[in-house]
Amino acid sequence: MSIIIKDLHAKIGDTEILKGLNLEIPTGEVHAIMGPNGSGKSTLSKVIAGHDDYEVTAGSITMDGVDVLGLDVDERSRAGIFLAFQYPMEIPGVSNANFIRAALSARLPDGDELDAVAYYKNLYSKMEVLDMDRKFTARAVNEGFSGGEKKRNEILQMMMLDPRYCILDETDSASTSMLSRLFLME
Repeated sequence: MSIIIKDLHAKIGDTEILKGLNLEIPTGEVHAIMGPNGSGKSTLSKVIAGHDDYEVTAGSITMDGVDVLGLDVDERSRAGIFLAFQYPMEIPGVSNANFIRAALSARLPDGDELDAVAYYKNLYSKMEVLDMDRKFTARAVNEGFSGGEKKRNEILQMMMLDPRYCILDETDSASTSMLSRLFLME
């Protein structure tokens, strides 16, 4: 099980950014991609997640044998890809609890519903691990959050969605430390 990228070329507008990238990331391994600004790290993240500003002009991305490039953004998410953004967006008027519940509900078969009691029990247990105050559930997604609160909120989303592959664009030292603690707890 892995994400395999072969000879990937991608551009935004007329500017080619990825020029023949090859990479294999087995499930369960942690990889860090480093390079100078403008070298394509964020572009790669967005291309894997399916951002529509980027055009793949050659190559392939497969996840556990499935052609990722043939999937829409929501299908990629349901298949197990999670992208934590470099600059998470604010979503005024949508509470964190409702946002995460909607994301989980979108993964359920038609007609199925989340059990509210089980959902909140799971949410609160994850928030406890992250040392997050329950007041965060009522706050609008990332609205007025500090940088650290935004990253912690994305880690909460990641924990609740339980993806197979997590792509963290521009993690900071606090996020890296928090993730290390989570992995050590498993």
